[in-house]
Amino acid sequence: MAAGMMCYHRGTMTDSTRRARKSEDTRRASRDVVPQRGTSIDCADRHSAAIGPRALLLIAALALFARLAHDASTAHMPLTERLVGDAAGYYDWACRIADGDWIGSQSFYQAPLYPYVLAIGLSILGKGVWIVRLLQACFGVASACFLSIATARLFGRIPGILAGIMLALYAPAIFFDGIVQKTSLAALLLCALLAAMSWHVRVGRGASGAAVGVCVALMALTRENALLWIPLLLLWIPLARRRAARGRLIAIGASTCGVALILLPVGIRNYVVAGEFSVTTVQAGPNFYIGNSEHADGRYRPLVRGRETPAFERGDAILLAQRAVGRELSSKEVSTYWMSRALDDIRADPVRWMGLLANKTVMVVNRYEIADVESLYISAEFSPIVRWLDAVWNFGVLVPMAVAGIVLTWQDRRRLWVYYALIVSMVGAVVAFFVLARYRFPLVPLIIPFAAIGVVTLYHRIRNWKGSPPELRRSLYWALGLACATAIFVNQRGPDEGRLDAMAFMNLGVAAAERSDELAATGESAAAKRYFAMAQRQFTLAVRANPSSPEARVNLGQALVRGGRAAEALVHYDAAIDVDPDLAVAHFLRGQTLEMVGRLAEAASAYRRVVQLGVEPVAPMASEALERLSEH
Repeated sequence: MAAGMMCYHRGTMTDSTRRARKSEDTRRASRDVVPQRGTSIDCADRHSAAIGPRALLLIAALALFARLAHDASTAHMPLTERLVGDAAGYYDWACRIADGDWIGSQSFYQAPLYPYVLAIGLSILGKGVWIVRLLQACFGVASACFLSIATARLFGRIPGILAGIMLALYAPAIFFDGIVQKTSLAALLLCALLAAMSWHVRVGRGASGAAVGVCVALMALTRENALLWIPLLLLWIPLARRRAARGRLIAIGASTCGVALILLPVGIRNYVVAGEFSVTTVQAGPNFYIGNSEHADGRYRPLVRGRETPAFERGDAILLAQRAVGRELSSKEVSTYWMSRALDDIRADPVRWMGLLANKTVMVVNRYEIADVESLYISAEFSPIVRWLDAVWNFGVLVPMAVAGIVLTWQDRRRLWVYYALIVSMVGAVVAFFVLARYRFPLVPLIIPFAAIGVVTLYHRIRNWKGSPPELRRSLYWALGLACATAIFVNQRGPDEGRLDAMAFMNLGVAAAERSDELAATGESAAAKRYFAMAQRQFTLAVRANPSSPEARVNLGQALVRGGRAAEALVHYDAAIDVDPDLAVAHFLRGQTLEMVGRLAEAASAYRRVVQLGVEPVAPMASEALERLSEH
């Protein structure tokens, strides 16, 4: 080369440089893109795509912020300050346990784990509804983290993070974590079960099998229908991971011991205190009758009208059964009686029953959250964060996304079959009895992982549309088509939403009226007036939502009388009697109001009708009123 001349070389790569660059590109692709083979991440990738502590901290922070914000917004809501229905029953039960009654004296009629967990918290932290809400906010945080971990092991890191955020910000989950109901604990145990299952798939050892058994048994002590999952999971455990026969036997033996460790002491306890061996509760018969009798409509209907609280439910079931049989019955015999009654009604009209099952199935997948006492939609009026989140992220959005995810992961069905079975069996368990939002909520953690992988896969399929092979394009068409059809189906407005809204308004109105009475008794007249105005507004909304509800009319009538508007109250009492001529309380209150305005002859006629109906406790009160009027 001549002096002063420089040699320029083109930027070429050696073979080793090419291999290194290709290897780096492959690693980046495996991190950033969902693989095109099948629809989920390969086993090795799933195990390496663990959720990092920063992601879990973000999910936990979102979940905790949402729940604390909701709790602060609803702190002075009447149903928070004054517990009613199951909430009051569970809290009182937990307080009795915390005070020392750890064994009890009867077989369990309601799932026992929730009040015992609350009792531990109340014993340590002190009593108060705010303690329960704080505990359940922590349950919600743990649930989101467990679900994130489980989804990451199932589908990869990005779907795992997304699944955790989905549950952290899911409006019904926030709502259920803020009320005194076992739904919050059930969600935590279900997410822990999913995490234990994903751990077992990864390691396939006795410890992981035992964890699955313990989690599903604890779930059964919170939601009795989880008993259906025990044989399913015992079948799945030896098949979840390829191992030698000895390893499979160890895994199934460990899981069986885990189940027995939790359920056997409960069965022994029930036998000792009541003489009957039962590993959970003894209310399957009454609940099955409520959901399947000739009068059933798919929702909760008390055995005795107006007595739909834990204080009466068990006693009414026993009393009615013993009257029918003519002798004293044990708890299991009571359950058997009501089960037989329901089966008789089914055999008498199987066509009606099949239609009822179809209706309940539609109710389970519909976007509407069917309230028991506390309503999501009422809480949303007090809680901005629940109101805003529910507008964009609700069951009607979740289900279509999950359908898309199931379609896009269908090639992986041999690995995912157990999750399909859990979903289908949970739907069947709810349909077999009656439908409430809190009963169908366990479906949410089960389908969120599919919603998460569906979103991620759709994003990558659309992004890489031009280079996609025809079979992947077809699966995308199917996923989008079925998701759209599902969205239309599940978001249809049901015919009974007005009646259900009215019940929620009435429950809040009753709690506000009772709170007003308490404040008035303590001399806090200004606060009492505010709560009374709230009660009157809720009763008015109930009548607007369902004008044919006699209970709503009666409640509004009482509020109007208290507000000095007796003439308007009579209109609503008359309307209630037109709908239900045998509603004794409406006749009695109408008689009182007529007596108040000086129409004594009409009042006496109303009282006589109450006496003729003979309904306690208003019939004796009507007799006394007639004696009083006769003196004039």
